[in-house]
Amino acid sequence: MPADRDGPSRRRATLADVARLAKVSPSAVSRTFTSGGSVSKKTRQRVLKAAAEIGFQPNALARSLMTGRTALIALVTNAFANPFINRVVDVFTTELQSRNLRPLAFNLKGDFDWKDTINLMLQYQIDGVVIASSTLDQAFIDRVVDAQFPTVQAFGRYYGDRLMDSVFVNNIEGGKSAAAELLARDYKRPGFIGAADSVSTTRDRLSGFQQVLLEADIRPQIIRTDGYSHQFGREAAQKLMADNPDLDSLFCADDLLALGALDALHFDLGKDAGEIGVIGFNDIDAAGWPSHSLSTFRAHTGQVVLNAIDMLETRIVDKERPGEQRIVSCKFIERDSLRPRKN
Repeated sequence: MPADRDGPSRRRATLADVARLAKVSPSAVSRTFTSGGSVSKKTRQRVLKAAAEIGFQPNALARSLMTGRTALIALVTNAFANPFINRVVDVFTTELQSRNLRPLAFNLKGDFDWKDTINLMLQYQIDGVVIASSTLDQAFIDRVVDAQFPTVQAFGRYYGDRLMDSVFVNNIEGGKSAAAELLARDYKRPGFIGAADSVSTTRDRLSGFQQVLLEADIRPQIIRTDGYSHQFGREAAQKLMADNPDLDSLFCADDLLALGALDALHFDLGKDAGEIGVIGFNDIDAAGWPSHSLSTFRAHTGQVVLNAIDMLETRIVDKERPGEQRIVSCKFIERDSLRPRKN
């Protein structure tokens, strides 16, 4: 009967303890707990039984020294303040842990030194990087790839010439659908609020939006912000309406911008829900609150993250394969921020 290991003198079980109990060599224990390690079925069963009996857990750090792999996967973003990222982090960390990989988050909000950030990744010996942002400077992404980290950009389209994968929501189709929804409700003087043209989500959503409107001979009024935030959306809506008082609708490239615009319309301009139609993008929790009831597009966050992790694992094994882009669909969610469709 094994000794009681729950008292104050409890010692962490070691690989050598497992080897002695299983009556095998330490190297056989090591191979048992190494992915792809060569060991017979009989030996593996003896080792696993002994390990379970004494509560042995392999030392991930020691194993990384032998394999040259840390199983550390970096999640890099500058959007932790955006509630949308909460979903991303939830799925990202849960999925990595289920694959015996270890998540490590890097918050690049505000000013940061690219060299210091990348040096930190090198010090941790990161196995791969998922960049969960469309608003990070393209030059930073290029530096990450230049440092030879297997990298996937999630939620943003990669436009550089480096060998990198990306997976993103079908933003162009979302923009087209937004325009179609406004036209179907007889909105004819739309505006658009988005970030800089260098932000791929803004660029693609606006592109699709303009394509459909131009077919109807309508040109939207456009205003740019410094990013995606409630305050930016409120200020942009105030300015857009002041400069264009006949606007009857707004398509915003992000829900935070749209929620800010709704507050500007209601609190600053005294407009009722749907009087000036508003559409957002991402369907964050606050979009569904009765106080806002924002019509928006639901991005399938889980699909984007799972695809990103799958692509990254493939890239880690095959660093020379061609770069790949995957596109995930989005769904329109109708709420009270639009008037009903015409019959």
